[in-house]
Amino acid sequence: MAKKFKGIGCPCVTPFHSDETLDLTALRELVDYLINNEIHAILPTAHSSESYSLNDEEFHQVIDTVVDHVNGVVPVFIGLPTDNTHRILEIASYATDSGADGLVLYPPHIPQLNISELVSHIEHVVSHVDNSFLIVNDPDSCKIDLPTELIAKLSKFGNIVGLVEMSNEFKKLLDISASVRDDFRVYAGRGLLAPQAIQEGKVEGAIVPSANVVPSLLVELYEALNVEMKGRFEELQTKLIPLEIGFKLGSFPAAIKAGLNLQGVNVGIPRRPVLPLSEADLERLRNILITAGFLRPAQKESSDSKDEQTSPPSDPKK
Repeated sequence: MAKKFKGIGCPCVTPFHSDETLDLTALRELVDYLINNEIHAILPTAHSSESYSLNDEEFHQVIDTVVDHVNGVVPVFIGLPTDNTHRILEIASYATDSGADGLVLYPPHIPQLNISELVSHIEHVVSHVDNSFLIVNDPDSCKIDLPTELIAKLSKFGNIVGLVEMSNEFKKLLDISASVRDDFRVYAGRGLLAPQAIQEGKVEGAIVPSANVVPSLLVELYEALNVEMKGRFEELQTKLIPLEIGFKLGSFPAAIKAGLNLQGVNVGIPRRPVLPLSEADLERLRNILITAGFLRPAQKESSDSKDEQTSPPSDPKK
């Protein structure tokens, strides 16, 4: 069974070379960056990872690289494919055999299911794999919002250990937390909602894309609340809001990758059909990072850099 965790989980991006092949060296460096910033869990091939673009061999390579490099320092939960049950089960089995601590099960995007079909799908997958699962409620993507009573029912499955709630309804987080079994963990999946959810929603933490770029801020925000540093929590919350807005620039996850590159954590650009940020959006993101204290104002790339999103500065402010 998986290690359970409280705090901030990072659905980490997948680095690519300029020819769009996997960059496993950069993936190891990203893992080091996250661990050095005291992230509480790492979730490769998750919703920030462009996993829709990965073939089976690439899934296996990412799984093996992250599980091996993390080496038990923090829990590793592998994001599963979404739309093919046979493939979901194959990747789940491979990840389990490779030593992953747990798995993340997303609702299918195509086909769009009704609630009965979605619940049946979840029950089928979790009953066929001997590992622990986080399930994801993502109404924006699958057009189904799992009701609280159904989430409570699913929480009774022994190997479903938690939920990533990606709706924007704060009250629902409170209702879910009050309805599930005591050892079932609920995580906020929306960055803008994460501070309020951590402070008032009785969640165990957050699993959000911004944890790629500003893991230290999110970890400190979570820990500030736990040690009752209300003033510091509010300061960090205020700093996080414009960052979360900036990370929505362009097509997801272009701004997440650009933010890492600007800080010197080189993860390359997105795979097509997603394109890098426009120059205007990149400048907006740079200014947001500068204002938040994650980039030095005087920092400049060399004039002969071919692409500042793939050739980031080497001495960023951490």
